Amino acid sequence: MFFKLKNIKKFNLVKFLRLNKAERQLIILVSLAIFVVFNFLLSPVSWRLDLSNGKAYTLSPSTKNILRNLDDIINIKFFVSSDLPTRFLPLKSDVIDFLNEYKNQSESKVVVKILDPKKDEQALNQAKEAGIPELQFSQIEQDKYAVSAVYFGIAVAYGEKKEIIPQATDLESLEYNLTAAIYKLTKKNLDKIAIVGKQESFDPAQDDLATLKEVLRQQFSLSFLDISSESNVKKIDSTYKSVLIFDDNKKEFSSDEINEIRDYLNNKGTAVFFIDGVWVLDNLQTAEAKNNLFGLLRDWGVDVNKNLVLSGSAEMVNFGNNQVQFFSVYPFWIKTDQFNQKLGFFSNINQLTFPWVSSLGLISRNNIETTELVKSTQKSWTQDGSSTGGFVLDPQKIPQPNAETLKEFVVVAQAKSKQGGQVIVIPSSRFIQERYLSRSSSNLEFVLNILDNLASGGALSGIRQRAVNLYPLPELSERQKDIFKYLNILLLPGFFALFGLVKLTKRR
Repeated sequence: MFFKLKNIKKFNLVKFLRLNKAERQLIILVSLAIFVVFNFLLSPVSWRLDLSNGKAYTLSPSTKNILRNLDDIINIKFFVSSDLPTRFLPLKSDVIDFLNEYKNQSESKVVVKILDPKKDEQALNQAKEAGIPELQFSQIEQDKYAVSAVYFGIAVAYGEKKEIIPQATDLESLEYNLTAAIYKLTKKNLDKIAIVGKQESFDPAQDDLATLKEVLRQQFSLSFLDISSESNVKKIDSTYKSVLIFDDNKKEFSSDEINEIRDYLNNKGTAVFFIDGVWVLDNLQTAEAKNNLFGLLRDWGVDVNKNLVLSGSAEMVNFGNNQVQFFSVYPFWIKTDQFNQKLGFFSNINQLTFPWVSSLGLISRNNIETTELVKSTQKSWTQDGSSTGGFVLDPQKIPQPNAETLKEFVVVAQAKSKQGGQVIVIPSSRFIQERYLSRSSSNLEFVLNILDNLASGGALSGIRQRAVNLYPLPELSERQKDIFKYLNILLLPGFFALFGLVKLTKRR
């Protein structure tokens, strides 16, 4: 039956269906019963739609996999004060939502508790016992500067074992830190990895691998190996799942050390080489690279060229000092996003930065499969020191390239042996060093992905930094603050007064 538009307003469904009072009541009761039953059946099921930038509120597949395979209860306690500075209140809500997502994905294996040590004496004792510190934050309230002491840490317990995150204010890295803590607690034996070519530093100010060491020890058992003739260690044990080999611009590996690395690789070992084709000194002078590792890598089908790659896509570098700041786009610190996406090393990797990187050539070898992993951008060229009488590293004197010489260059490569060994070559010794890590690039995450695939079967690969943006109010002048304050006070009463005045005028 069809109705004209003008009759739609007059349409009465009850009269149309000719329902009596009892039938109307029955329909209402049945509808209510259906609603209650559906609500009961669907209550265990939850749907979430994450429209945030980069899916910031959705757990990574690696985290979900670890949570679903838990064999016992994980207790997570979030110690947070109720008297937080105002700017941290949105962060508190985000962390609680984030922890509840762990609970929802774990199939009841994760128990989350929110505790306030400032109001609960028992919670205070638990925080002290776990090692959660009281943090100090400065704030301006009522136009006065004040310092407040609050708790904002997380304790994770699995049976008798415990891990803590003393300060959980960095939401970007919280997923990796928390999942790594759970992984470390639940894994019976951590995979062993080693660093060769560098001595461990215990002075944070002098340690150029401080961040790398901190993150690796969340997931692995990390050792520094000295396999030189002066050391008691003469062998890289096969129990090491992977080895990181560093060229420090000084060390010349001996034939015995090289043979030991070769034996380890031939015994199904895996290694990541951070090796320079040209040694670049701190005074921007160059020297011949004498690490003696080139022959070993050529045997594996990877040739480290004795050149330096430059690119139009490069980092902004500060060449100044304490008195003068001099920033310049430096073509020797290349940036690239040209990745081999067929491999799992690049999960959630957006960009890599290579300080003073050499190009790689791939050589055909029996029983060795070589793969290009990363290339420079198309607008790249090289210096080999021959055409200019030496390398020109001064940012103000770098000669411009000819357009016809611009092309891509391989800057990371992989070589796999049919016997099971594997080598990854990154021809930049500074790639992962502390002072060269760029906030805009993912060098650290890339190395973690590599080691996770080589040593742990991908357990923590692809856990990205969470792109969560807070949008605080802009800084306002006192006059602007007063305007907003009085608008808030007067706007709503003024609206009702105006509405009443209009109604009164109409009645008259």
